[in-house]
Amino acid sequence: MNFTQLQLLLQNDELHYNDNNTSKFILYEYTINDFTETLYILDQHNIPYTIETDELNLDTILIY
Repeated sequence: MNFTQLQLLLQNDELHYNDNNTSKFILYEYTINDFTETLYILDQHNIPYTIETDELNLDTILIY
């Protein structure tokens, strides 16, 4: 899935390219409108992701 397709699915979230190459895209907790809804959308479209927590205890969603 490319950036445009993801952006259309996640219109209320701020999607970013991931520069460190562990994943294609990244969503930061503080730029997500509804975290639960975002996870639901990703699951419904079988989009692989993981959730990680940074040193400030903020969640990030890494999309592959």
